[in-house]
Amino acid sequence: MIRHCVFVTLAPDTSDAATTAIVDALRGLPAKIPEIRSYEVGTDLGWREGNPDIGIVATFDDEDGWRTYQSHPAHVAAIDEHIAPHATGRSSVQFEI
Repeated sequence: MIRHCVFVTLAPDTSDAATTAIVDALRGLPAKIPEIRSYEVGTDLGWREGNPDIGIVATFDDEDGWRTYQSHPAHVAAIDEHIAPHATGRSSVQFEI
């Protein structure tokens, strides 16, 4: 199994509505991408200064599943339409579990 963790920092002027749209778009991906085994998305609680704004934790059976997710049109659209216009930073890691 592969765990994929992503952290996104949004521009300070990103509206609550835009943040909600990002989270909603991401939460809709498991229904569209069968390779996703588990998927959690949330916004930072604000307990620590400097944290990213959105966290995503996904699980896939293997590298092929992760690669399918990466290039899936629904995932690409979520990035292009919702995340990219507001993101100022992104980091990710993939590891075996």
